[in-house]
Formats: sequence, structure tokens, C-alpha cells
Amino acid sequence: MDVDSATVRAGVSQRWRSFLGRAPGLQLMAVYWVPMTLLIGLPVGWLFDREESLVEAVLDAALGVVWAVPSIYLSQRIVGEAGARRDPEGYALRQALREGTVPADDRVRAELPGYLAGQRRGTWVGLPVVLGTCLGLILLALLGGDREGAAVIISVIAAVSVAVAVHTLNRIRRLASLLTTPRPRE
Repeated sequence: MDVDSATVRAGVSQRWRSFLGRAPGLQLMAVYWVPMTLLIGLPVGWLFDREESLVEAVLDAALGVVWAVPSIYLSQRIVGEAGARRDPEGYALRQALREGTVPADDRVRAELPGYLAGQRRGTWVGLPVVLGTCLGLILLALLGGDREGAAVIISVIAAVSVAVAVHTLNRIRRLASLLTTPRPRE
């Protein structure tokens, strides 16, 4: 069986773009924060300050990279028109969740329960990863680096993450309940 590698790469690339376009914010943070800290923030930090201890470098890298995640999320929201052209069904699903309204299009409406289930799963998977990362960084800041300021900032990040998760899950619950109510006849 001969598999065309370009076709496989295109399929993987399309699935990855679809995941990134439809993933909840916490799941994006879970996917991006740790790898970007270790692969970008830490090497760049050590490039400019080689005298810094590993603990200090990891904390500085994590704090420096954490601001990239909201910017990636917000940039996805800003490019709405381009996103609508690339993935019209995904855009309609994101808009339905963001606005809390059931879409009029029957095809998108039929896809909405699966999308909401994926958003719920993504939020429940992303939250423990982000909170676990925050807890590890707080412990590292307090026990290894004696940096209370970093611990406070990371605690705020954890609190905001919980608030975002609660807000997202409430929107999902409300929209799912709207789906179960019968639609008025025209």
C-alpha cells in the first residue's frame, strides 16, 4: 500500500489548523505555555543572561511567555473574517458559543452539540494542565527561587484560568440548554 506523504502531511496540517481554530482558550494555553517556555523562553533568556540560575531562568521564561498565549487567542478572534473564509462552519460554531445563540443554519445547528462537547472536554483537560503548571511554578518560585512576586503573578494566572473555565463552561451549559428547547415553527 503506497501512501502519498504529501496527502498525509496536508491532512495532519488541516487537522492541526482545525484544532487550533476550534480549541478553547485554556486548551490553547495548555498546549502552548509549557513548550514555548522550554523551547523559546528559556533558551532566549539564557542567551542574554547566562549568570541566572535554572530556577530563575525557568520562572522568567514562564512569565515572559505566558503573555503570548492570550495574544494568540485574541489574534484568532480578530481575524474573524479570514477565519470565516477558511472554516465557515467552525466560525459559525465559535460565534454561536461566543454570542450564546443557536445558529439558524440546520447543518451548523446539527454540529453544535458535538462542538460543545469538544469545548467542554477541552476546557476540562486544559484547566488541570494549566493549574498543575501554575502550582509547579508557584512551588518553584517560593521554594527554589525565593521570588514571592512571581508566585503572586502565577497565582493570578491560575485564578484567571479558573474564571475563564467557569465562564466557558457556563456558556456551554446555557447554549446546550437552548438546543434542547424546541425551535418555534415558522
